[in-house]
Amino acid sequence: MESIIRDRIMEHFVSNNLFTNRQFGFLKGRSTVTQLLQILDDCREALELGGRIDVIYTDFEKAFDKVPHKRLISKLKAYKIHYSIIDWINNFLTNRKQRVKVSGIFSCWAEVLSGIPQGSILGPLLFIIFINDLVDLCSDIIKMYLFADDAKLYCHVKNNGNMEDLQTGIKKFVECK
Repeated sequence: MESIIRDRIMEHFVSNNLFTNRQFGFLKGRSTVTQLLQILDDCREALELGGRIDVIYTDFEKAFDKVPHKRLISKLKAYKIHYSIIDWINNFLTNRKQRVKVSGIFSCWAEVLSGIPQGSILGPLLFIIFINDLVDLCSDIIKMYLFADDAKLYCHVKNNGNMEDLQTGIKKFVECK
């Protein structure tokens, strides 16, 4: 059932062109190589105009574990995913419990309030849907490219104002996560 749900969501996103063109992870026809080529092309064009390129590389720490269920469900609704699929995903994500074992002793069970089950068929797709709008934080001056939970922010710097723009973009990025 999980693969059927994944395929239906993927079909909806692809047919409605909902994925940002700046996400290169977990999508057919996109890869680290295609992302690198796009960034190199952007940088080449910018450097031909003079100045420099400032780049910030990020990696979301424990990204899949930190996805808030309610916000993800809200985003699925905003993307007009069919309500029956949203209900299935909500049931898939919620009412989970976990415990840990240390030196042969188990902790008490605790409710899981966030996160996407790693190793699941649906997990990567749900994660990139969750961060799909992250690139909207950037102004026209700053560019962001995503590959799964890695983000590259960069800016063509021609003056001090451009450096401030990049710093503002980084601040928005940090506050958003």
